[in-house]
Amino acid sequence: MISNKKISVVIPVYNVGETIINFLSKIPDYVDKIYLIDDCCPLGTGEIAKKSSLSPSKLTIIFNKKNLGVGGAVKVGYEKCLLDNSDVVVKIDGDNQMDPNQIEKLVDPILSRNIDYSKGNRFLNMLEIENYPSIRFYGNIFLSFMSKLSSGYWDIYDPVNGFTAIKSSVLKKLNFNKIDDGYYFESDMLFNLYLLKGKVKDIPVNIKYFKNSIKNMNIIKESFNFFFKNLNRTFKRLKKTYLLNNFSVGSFFISSFFINFFLTITYGGYNYFYHLFLTKFAPTGVVLLSSIFLLLTILSLMIFLIIDNLNNPNK
Repeated sequence: MISNKKISVVIPVYNVGETIINFLSKIPDYVDKIYLIDDCCPLGTGEIAKKSSLSPSKLTIIFNKKNLGVGGAVKVGYEKCLLDNSDVVVKIDGDNQMDPNQIEKLVDPILSRNIDYSKGNRFLNMLEIENYPSIRFYGNIFLSFMSKLSSGYWDIYDPVNGFTAIKSSVLKKLNFNKIDDGYYFESDMLFNLYLLKGKVKDIPVNIKYFKNSIKNMNIIKESFNFFFKNLNRTFKRLKKTYLLNNFSVGSFFISSFFINFFLTITYGGYNYFYHLFLTKFAPTGVVLLSSIFLLLTILSLMIFLIIDNLNNPNK
């Protein structure tokens, strides 16, 4: 326990193997309960974990009957932690990339600073960035921007980081059925926390990288998956926040953006290609009106993004 609060840890495992024993031995003594979720691991990580020196009262191993995906496995662990009356629930991967000794760094803001959800950020430590694989570095920049749009947490970075901690009272309010079962799980957590106006904090963490650390992920497939799911959550968030729940100044500018964007594409685009086909210049009035639509589109978007940032639950 920390400050008389029950701390539980959820560890989803897939293709981990023998290294799980060493990993479990690093988990600090103040952790009260550990739920290891074997998501039909072909290496039998759950069976291997039984050899751990941890007592059965502290370590519970759960074997999924079918592969649920990393998000699905974590949700199984979350449900167990809620039944076990945990105060704070930590999620950490069991592949030895994350250091269990950093768990307290994530738990502390929840216990002492009124934070609902803390998550690791690998980019707050400049020395760590030098060791970061290039494909992940540039991919994370793009995914982080998309996640800011979809979640509304403009001050949060590294959305796919799987080292997190959450207050159980907030965890109870989440509808697990609406949270993604796959690799999009962490990003989807942010989207759902925004709808609850949860306070989220980035915590600097150190991560080890291995050459085969992304072997379980189809990079191209998941990139498209992340893009379209972020796009979907963005429209859902905007609809719920600025249209269904309230009509505010932000609602006006996001509506103005879509209206003027539509007019720019239809009116401006039509006239551009029409006069291009006729190989003659468009009338001054047409050019002027199209330019006004384009300018209003850009201005509306810029003003809306400022307003949306101010509506960040962390503000």
